[in-house]
Amino acid sequence: MNETIIQSFKATGYGMSGVFLVLILFYLLTKLMLLVFRNHSSDKE
Repeated sequence: MNETIIQSFKATGYGMSGVFLVLILFYLLTKLMLLVFRNHSSDKE
């Protein structure tokens, strides 16, 4: 019983860390795209 609870906490930790890593990656890619396309749109004007 105790081993099952420990394994479930590990699985929950892996899942939550995966979610946060994807959110951080999405945030960084959005910032990068804003930076690139802000410079790109100012060149055309």
